[in-house]
Amino acid sequence: VMEITWPTVDSKEPTIQATFVKTSDYEPNQELQKAMDEAYDVLAPLRNTQLAEVPPNFEPLSSANSRGEVCTMGQYICTLLRSSLNSQYAKDSLQNEKSIDAVVLMGGNIRGGTEYPSGAFFSLEALEAEVKADEVIGVVRMPGWVLAKGIEETHAGDPIPGWMQYDVGIMEETSTDGSTVVTQIRGLPVDANRMYRVATKIGDLTNGQAPTWTSYFLENPHELPPKGSYINIHAELMNYFARIMWRGLWEAVSRELEKLCEEDEDHDDEEDACDIVYDPRARLGILDNDNDGVISVSDIQNALDVVLGLSVDDEERLLAKFIHSYADTNGDGKVTIYDLQTFS
Repeated sequence: VMEITWPTVDSKEPTIQATFVKTSDYEPNQELQKAMDEAYDVLAPLRNTQLAEVPPNFEPLSSANSRGEVCTMGQYICTLLRSSLNSQYAKDSLQNEKSIDAVVLMGGNIRGGTEYPSGAFFSLEALEAEVKADEVIGVVRMPGWVLAKGIEETHAGDPIPGWMQYDVGIMEETSTDGSTVVTQIRGLPVDANRMYRVATKIGDLTNGQAPTWTSYFLENPHELPPKGSYINIHAELMNYFARIMWRGLWEAVSRELEKLCEEDEDHDDEEDACDIVYDPRARLGILDNDNDGVISVSDIQNALDVVLGLSVDDEERLLAKFIHSYADTNGDGKVTIYDLQTFS
């Protein structure tokens, strides 16, 4: 609340006083509340589309004060990105030359400013609220001392847009003088001279908020990736969730087929009922909800609800479209028995 007053009619300058108050301490205006509820109704399909369960170590999920502290939403998104980028490589390959050692994003890129309720799932609405749809990252190499020093510089002093968020593999400790020191990268002690592969927003490396990074990359511009290699955060994460969901559907259908197999064995059926576990036709029969011989986006949307028990909204099918695209191995726009044979 800001008060601007002039002591007298002849005063040339006003007196300005500002006081912070909690809006929750006041009853809402009913007319404005109704208008706000109607405006937010259009977001319901996004809010109801579940992308992932939030692991306990990230709860309660919060993006509040992302420009002044490492928040759980910042860590969660950075960790998701690192997992997605590394998912095509061996999990235990710490020395793989293509694997990503760390993901760092400046706090200004985690923009929701929201404290999420405990137990809430990560929704499509949350993704779109936290990260701009056109936000992109690239992969750079930098020595351990440069990576650590840059993070430490953004964490010194008052909140700034460049306050660095990072994945769970990075650890900081508070030194005796009260400053923070990065002690681990990828869950291992920092190797000052090792060249780490780091995914981050490329423009943030030279914007001056981490002076060590700015100096290093101005002196080593060859380490900056070409723009054609940038990665859209939304697309990367949606493809990652699609792969996970498809795997979840595959395993759930396998369990259902195995159950049918066991039931047939209990009845001493002479045929080898266990063959259906490996038969793509049986798998198609479960996922093809409308029995038209192909698995459509609508079929996947139905399976997310019925087979996996996820929260979905019939008005929002973006996740189902990403899953359908992933399952369509030959890119012909259909998911058929031949695509299922690829995954068998």
